[in-house]
Amino acid sequence: MDGVVNAIKSLSKDLGQLYAQLQNNVLSQQSGPSLTHALAALDPVQHSLGYLMLLEARGGPASPSHPDAAFVKLAADFIRDCDESQIRVAKEQFVSMCRKLKDHLLLLESPRRAVLPLRTALGKLAESTTLVTPLHADLCQVCVLSKCYSAALPVLDLEVDDVDPKKTAMTAKDFLLFGYYGGLVYTGLRDYSKALNMFLYTLTAPTMVVNAITMAAYKKFVLVSLIHAGSFKGLPKYTPAAVTRSAKAECLPYQDLEKAYSKTDEDLRKAVNTHSQAFQEDGNAGLVKLALSARTMRAIQKLTQTYLTLSLADIAAQVGLGSAAEAEQHILQMIDGGQVFARIDEAAGMVRFLEDPERYDTANVVQRIDAQIQQSIAISGRLTGINQRISCDKVYLNKVGGKDRHNRMEDFSDLGTGAEQMAYQFNP
Repeated sequence: MDGVVNAIKSLSKDLGQLYAQLQNNVLSQQSGPSLTHALAALDPVQHSLGYLMLLEARGGPASPSHPDAAFVKLAADFIRDCDESQIRVAKEQFVSMCRKLKDHLLLLESPRRAVLPLRTALGKLAESTTLVTPLHADLCQVCVLSKCYSAALPVLDLEVDDVDPKKTAMTAKDFLLFGYYGGLVYTGLRDYSKALNMFLYTLTAPTMVVNAITMAAYKKFVLVSLIHAGSFKGLPKYTPAAVTRSAKAECLPYQDLEKAYSKTDEDLRKAVNTHSQAFQEDGNAGLVKLALSARTMRAIQKLTQTYLTLSLADIAAQVGLGSAAEAEQHILQMIDGGQVFARIDEAAGMVRFLEDPERYDTANVVQRIDAQIQQSIAISGRLTGINQRISCDKVYLNKVGGKDRHNRMEDFSDLGTGAEQMAYQFNP
């Protein structure tokens, strides 16, 4: 290890050679005490690359069985202090080290302690705020496990739309998990529209083979669709055929629930009771309850289109609730959430429905509209840039050119060999 430390210090300015030399050295076979001693001899800022390689080995196997509090402290401090230009030379090792930090904290049952280090690490790994990294999924995961959903918003709300494995060591599994856990974050925040968009990242990713992540995202997508819109309109047309086929074959309980959702209360209760064990095993029992509650609230909203005043008992009877007290509880929740505007007379047991007080003519509304316009302009600019990069990409042009040549050869095949040769000569 003394030789490794000396090499790190002597090659600190030649990162490429240092990285190649450390890769050839089997650091994972070194003992924990020797690696700790070597780390103590290095400056985590000046020797960030070498420190990272040793620290990643110090973290142990990819799926640790016992927590290591000392490694957690070393990793958290290193993420805070490291030089981002150096750690980007060893992207895969940096991602691995961060995930080992997360795994050790999960073993310590402290996922919240991983939120800040992972968010800091994500910022140092990504060269731009629009770039998706493998750590996006890990950050969203710990935010979900610790129920600190809003801690992921500074990252998710940046409209990340660029995936480049060469810059971040991103894999297909990382992207699928990003869409899945990102959807869970927005679901926890009750922002169902954005949750559906995140789940679509996973469901519409190009694939020939469907995995468990995609099927889990589909189940959540169905339930969140019922909560948000009251129906499930199916997957987009650009969804891979393999995903559509697998969903029909493997997610029958959710399809039964979706079909019963628009039928009678009795049909819906039957579907829920029949598949309650499947919902429980999938961890979706809570979302099923929210879907049932949303259906009741949507029925109450329809009453506001017909009645100005209605008793709590009548509301309970018309929407299928057990008592006036349940109806009052639902209406209070809807008033608090801005889903309905009403005033309850508790003494008389009556509800008076009111008009929406918002006139959409305030400064706040103008600011929201302006923010959405600016966001649309920014997205349009990024799409233009992506289109320009693709149109100048040699690999893309070669593929398109190859297809064009093949099509032209087929077009001239009926004219004889001479015409085919002439066409190729003049327009290769």
